Amino acid sequence: MGVFLKVLGEEARSFVPWVLWLTVSLAVAVSGPFGSYSAMSLGERAMFWAPVIAGAVSVATVIRAFVHGVLGLRGTLRGTFLGAGLNCVAMCPPLFLLIKFVLPPMFLGASYIGEIALLVASMSFGICALRDSGDAKPEPVKDGAMRVVHRRDPRLMRRIDAPLQGEIWAITVRDHYVDVQTSRGKASLLMRFTDAIDEVDCVPGAQVHRSHWVAWAGVGSVCREGGKINLHLKNGHQIPVSRNNRDKVDAQFPPMVSAKDVAA
Repeated sequence: MGVFLKVLGEEARSFVPWVLWLTVSLAVAVSGPFGSYSAMSLGERAMFWAPVIAGAVSVATVIRAFVHGVLGLRGTLRGTFLGAGLNCVAMCPPLFLLIKFVLPPMFLGASYIGEIALLVASMSFGICALRDSGDAKPEPVKDGAMRVVHRRDPRLMRRIDAPLQGEIWAITVRDHYVDVQTSRGKASLLMRFTDAIDEVDCVPGAQVHRSHWVAWAGVGSVCREGGKINLHLKNGHQIPVSRNNRDKVDAQFPPMVSAKDVAA
């Protein structure tokens, strides 16, 4: 629930839903779907469709927070299709009833549920593609050229000073602070350990100890000695693994691959 509320809060503070509402409202007001073009003037269409689109954007924002925050499907094809499907389930019946019972009878010939579903799904896919394209970032290659890659920085990165921003490798709790190991150094943040873990939900990793979370990409080697497991980060920092969390490490770095050290 905490992750859902955090993502929902980020969406609410973002300007993107407002831009989407304005853009889509203008588009449907001009195009006049389901017969509204011939039945209403431009001003009447704008007044009718603006609140309808506002409700649709609100529902889509909640669904997006659920798919990305709770299910952790941010930036995945599965998340895109699931989001579009949930949008259709949530929006199509109310839109159908609105068009059928509120609007004049001339709308009934065009208000098939299939057409509404196609419209909602098409807009969902289009908006998702547009928003994901905003995550494209240019990165230099060896010849000095630039290539575009899609990368999502974890929310925790925003709390770290720019010189220390890099790949997040580990998080360790220390009193009321958390120490964040990155590929560029260590940052100390005044926040709860559980909140810090929530803010790296897009980074593959796991809590391996009551005081430690590790990103799998930051592990340089795994040491198994005397029934104990220690993870050695790429910067040499050592992270202990508690007995209850060994299965997570074994699943990521199978013991049979190496008796002592397993390269990441």
